[in-house]
Amino acid sequence: MSKKSNALIIHGGGLVDPSKHVLMRIGKNLSNSKVYDKNFIGNYSFESIYTPEFIREYNDELVTEVREKRGTWFGTCRGIDLCNQDLFKKAVTCLNEKNIKTIIVVGGDGSSRQVAEIADNFAKKGINIIFPIPLTIDGINGGLSIGINEAVSESIRQIENIASTSLQTRDNEAFGVVMVELQGGNRDDIIAKVLQRIYLSGKVADYNIPELLLRVIPANFETNEYKLINEINQSNKRTLVLISEGSKINISELTKKIKRRVRSLTVGYSSQSNNMTNEEDIVFYNKWIDEACSIIERKPYDSYCLANVHGNILIEPIDYYAVLNPRNGQKANLPKDLNVLLGKYMSN
Repeated sequence: MSKKSNALIIHGGGLVDPSKHVLMRIGKNLSNSKVYDKNFIGNYSFESIYTPEFIREYNDELVTEVREKRGTWFGTCRGIDLCNQDLFKKAVTCLNEKNIKTIIVVGGDGSSRQVAEIADNFAKKGINIIFPIPLTIDGINGGLSIGINEAVSESIRQIENIASTSLQTRDNEAFGVVMVELQGGNRDDIIAKVLQRIYLSGKVADYNIPELLLRVIPANFETNEYKLINEINQSNKRTLVLISEGSKINISELTKKIKRRVRSLTVGYSSQSNNMTNEEDIVFYNKWIDEACSIIERKPYDSYCLANVHGNILIEPIDYYAVLNPRNGQKANLPKDLNVLLGKYMSN
């Protein structure tokens, strides 16, 4: 294929704080290498593939505009399925008009499944798809992803804020209970890493861990609700309960069964865009992005996924993440040390 074709870079799913940095770094690298004639950036996820006004050319003007915005500049759009033939035809027309023959998608497990589902149809039209870096706060089976560090930092910040006040408040001559629901879908990556940071620091706000009754309710481990309720009701300690979004235990129903005063917090969308990306993160991300782009430069017109496994960037089939992260029956994996740590603070 002639080198004189263009690429479209999109964020396929829910945004994360480093979204802006990752997409624009990919655009910069590919523009510098001139592997494609032009590089375009898409707004609003997969919707941009068939919507001309959501496609912007990567250039100095766009770089300046994006630099002044939060990571949410790219936007997202849920519920788009390019297996729909009408949308697919619109997409092919839109891409051909801009001579785009490569789509580069970063995103989470949902994005990886959509990519796997549509890759063959686009290939028949001479358009290849590359999934170089998972970008998601939820984590993904099959390799590292970018976005969780910032989500964990924001979760810790909000936990510290509510804990510093609520755990120093007494109601009816007793310390209260703080329950915090953390984002993470059906995975336990965030709750595990939040707990790990708390454990390594040895404290929450101004309170050492031994001063607290600290409990976690993950999504993928069975919690003995009866035992948990008894522990909380019988304890005189300041109490902090962390709940994963995908847990079977509902925070409002649990609150009704606690005899002590409960204050609760849900850390929702603020996990995703929070200005928590720091210089150390960027150094790590840049190395990863640069290695991924060097592979794209060597294989610009093939369809594949790239996986960061223990620091090694591996080239995998386009359905690699989709197979490991099915829509139904997905079993989210955590490293053994995090599984052990969760078990230490569970009621089971």
